[in-house]
Amino acid sequence: MLILTCPGQLRRLEEALRRSLPATLPVLGAVMTVARGNPAAHEVLVDSWPNFGVVMTRLRPEEHRDPRDFYANQLSVYYRDEGAWRALLGGTEAVGWTRAFQMQGMQEGMFEAVREAADAKGLRLE
Repeated sequence: MLILTCPGQLRRLEEALRRSLPATLPVLGAVMTVARGNPAAHEVLVDSWPNFGVVMTRLRPEEHRDPRDFYANQLSVYYRDEGAWRALLGGTEAVGWTRAFQMQGMQEGMFEAVREAADAKGLRLE
């Protein structure tokens, strides 16, 4: 996963996400917050740039205070490619499975993919 920090990249990402509203709404709001000063201390990750298949926002790892605080550890997700989303869940450290988290997204199949990844790791999903 690549972390986008460049203002130009964040603007381009915003433009791309706006073209896919309403499905991108949760992640677009987080991207806009990061691009405008980032008071919530989040970061924007993409699987590739500029032709991304998955966009995810999360709290920066150094900001984690309590591993049980799923209110602070919110992830927002939008994917163009469900296979890339499933690969991210199963094969990267982008999602901190050792901490409690909430995941926000509006796409069909998102919850099922997360459930399958959690089951494969032997974790309980609520």
